[in-house]
Amino acid sequence: MVKVQPKLRRVAGIRQAALPKHIPVDLAVLEKQAPDGDDWLHEIKFDGYRMLARIENGRARLVTRNDQDWTARFPELTEAFASFDRSGTVFDGEIVRLKQDGISSFAALQEALSNEETADLVYYAFDLLFLDGVDLRGSALESRKQLLAKALGDAPANIRLSEHRVGGGKGFFSQACGLKLEGIISKRRHSLYSGTRNPDWIKVKCLNTEEFVIIGYTEPQRSRVGFGALLVGYYTPSGELKYAGKVGTGYSREFLEAFQSKLQRIEQEKPTAVLPKGTYMRARVHWVKPRYLAQVEFTEWTRDNILRHPSFLGLREDKHPREIIVDRRRVEPVKAGRRS
Repeated sequence: MVKVQPKLRRVAGIRQAALPKHIPVDLAVLEKQAPDGDDWLHEIKFDGYRMLARIENGRARLVTRNDQDWTARFPELTEAFASFDRSGTVFDGEIVRLKQDGISSFAALQEALSNEETADLVYYAFDLLFLDGVDLRGSALESRKQLLAKALGDAPANIRLSEHRVGGGKGFFSQACGLKLEGIISKRRHSLYSGTRNPDWIKVKCLNTEEFVIIGYTEPQRSRVGFGALLVGYYTPSGELKYAGKVGTGYSREFLEAFQSKLQRIEQEKPTAVLPKGTYMRARVHWVKPRYLAQVEFTEWTRDNILRHPSFLGLREDKHPREIIVDRRRVEPVKAGRRS
């Protein structure tokens, strides 16, 4: 059995443990404002795929929050993690593709994966759950952060530390919005890693981006190929699937043609979602089973809880439709401009 290293013995809440097959991840609660006070630390909210990096016996695996093995999709990052001599180690972080301005872009990440051009993808590590066979989840976040920074001291260039700031949440959020970032994540400095969605982690968004369940599509008009628009919805906290609008922009010609064939295979006669009274569709609608998720950017919600000026960013393959829960009674997203 691996012994706890002397440098770790002073860290409260740790224990020796083999890596479990599945590790539930901490998830953030959406709020309107960043918390103030020195009890919180703040990080940039990345626009990519959340991923656990597991290192065991000289091998590395990249696993989604739902325990899907995506190792083969990121060969360069997998090789980089495998080069660590840290068996029994698990990082929590985000895989992103950076634009020339250094800002992460989900659309650019989707394009890279579609074209299998993954050499320039970056993993930003923001937490360390296991280190050399020691379970750190029972220790305070700030202690895990300190160990994470040391562990990444000689990391390859495509594995980077997600920097954070202690206190000054409102100012940090203002700076993030000024740089056209998606938003920030605020975390209690002394919180443990519970593997749940809890108020110790808070996300505050500058831009209105959300995942939505695809519930149908319209037929293309004029010279359009594939489909005209995707119809999307979301689950309420009570489990009801509600219609949120039509997304008609943001698609490449290749995506329109390829995805329409997938939608055809899951068509059904009636909508699964609840439609607002008086909803009228000019184009013919094909309803589909709630199986695929779309990442969508939009300017705001209407009073009727319909998206204004939505634009498609890409498909989300790392989440289950039932995870897409939006409580429109609780949070009013800010108005936001389009990405540059």
